[in-house]
Amino acid sequence: MRANLILIVIACLLPVQLSAQAIAAIDVGARIRVWTSDMRKVTGRVDALTSDTLVLEPDGKTAAVSMPVVTFIRIDISRGLLSRKHSAWRHAKWGAVIGAVPGAISLGLQHEQVGGGSSVAKASALGAWSGGLFGGLIGAVVGAVDQGENWERVR
Repeated sequence: MRANLILIVIACLLPVQLSAQAIAAIDVGARIRVWTSDMRKVTGRVDALTSDTLVLEPDGKTAAVSMPVVTFIRIDISRGLLSRKHSAWRHAKWGAVIGAVPGAISLGLQHEQVGGGSSVAKASALGAWSGGLFGGLIGAVVGAVDQGENWERVR
């Protein structure tokens, strides 16, 4: 009984790498972005990776930066550019929402000047529809021009 207790205590005291300390398998040359505990976001290519240090070449800089892994809050890895269609659709949805809200509010407040004194509800609905339409069109154009990247969170 005593020998079992000693074995259990020894097993508990052995150094074990915790999952929060472990870094996902990231290939050298991969494009990643990391957030550190001091609220810095760094995006770049991996130069080297050990169990406790990441060497990263930030975008727009020629000198590599060595960063301790324990300071990372979040790590994302790039899976390539989004397709133009996907990017345009995603931006169009956001543009429609962003355009519909002020459109509904502004025409709701100006309901007396819209269509010969229409009700607030009808004017707000018209404002939401037209603001959403134009916001969605603008968002689709922006999304088609600026594709963006497909990021996958690994930690």
